[in-house]
Amino acid sequence: MAIMADTEPTTLKEVQLRLRVPQHVLIHLCEKGVVIPDFAETSGRGKRREFSKRNLFEFAVALTLRELELSVATTALVVRLLRSFERATARALPGFVLFEHILEKRLELTLYLLDGRHLVVDARGGTLGRPVMLGVDIGATPRDPNARPRIEKLRSLPEDFDGRLELNLSRIARKVLQSGP
Repeated sequence: MAIMADTEPTTLKEVQLRLRVPQHVLIHLCEKGVVIPDFAETSGRGKRREFSKRNLFEFAVALTLRELELSVATTALVVRLLRSFERATARALPGFVLFEHILEKRLELTLYLLDGRHLVVDARGGTLGRPVMLGVDIGATPRDPNARPRIEKLRSLPEDFDGRLELNLSRIARKVLQSGP
């Protein structure tokens, strides 16, 4: 199982083949601001979108959330939260790249959606030392795709909720980034 090199951009067609979804679904996620191409965004005829490994992971997470019938707005917020988590962790651990730590350093990353209102990212293992848990209140977050969510550091998973959705983000990353088309 080869891990994709991130020095070369991935085309929309390659993402489609790897994730086994129609291109129009991927284009919709881009146009709604859920996934923003790291290498190149389309800007008219002849210019194609080009994606990174991070984008491939973001597509896989977004598609999983959409299968569970979460809204596009909530799905976009989850992707922004993952990017914010990566930036915040990279400040504490220089050189931290989320998907590399999941694949190579056995980082375990879980996403929780509590009562459809609170998102929590729980990271354990890898080179973190101690678990890191970050949360965001969906209702208090601007829907603008460029806005950064207000993230809170948590000591533990909140206990005052009625429903919980749990996604194993590490499994999603390993499945999509280590497999071939």
